[in-house]
Amino acid sequence: MTTRLYAHACTAAAALFAATACYAAAIDAGWPALGSLCTAGVFAWSARRCRTQARREDAVQQRLERLNDGRAPVDLPSPCCSFWLHSDGEIHSPTVCTRPPAARTTLTPTEQDAFEALAEVFHRAGGAA
Repeated sequence: MTTRLYAHACTAAAALFAATACYAAAIDAGWPALGSLCTAGVFAWSARRCRTQARREDAVQQRLERLNDGRAPVDLPSPCCSFWLHSDGEIHSPTVCTRPPAARTTLTPTEQDAFEALAEVFHRAGGAA
């Protein structure tokens, strides 16, 4: 089965369990209604995860097709960290970067000059070298 098919199956199961929870609530069966509702939530969560994975697989497939056609990927985002530059083809972008945002931002030339001046004062004042 493909990931997209799993997503559809989980969605159908979530809908079935949600309907079961509604019916159980209508006939005043509290615990079965709660159990069915929780199960519906688990299946809905699983369906969402499967859909996300299917979208990732589709993106990888499209990138592979572009590479096989000889076309370059369109609109590559700028590198966000050193892993981007040395990943040997791993899929990585600023949206899935695991480094904290402060560690992957780039400084403007003015900010870089100010940072270097601050670092120079810090080192001259006897700070950690």
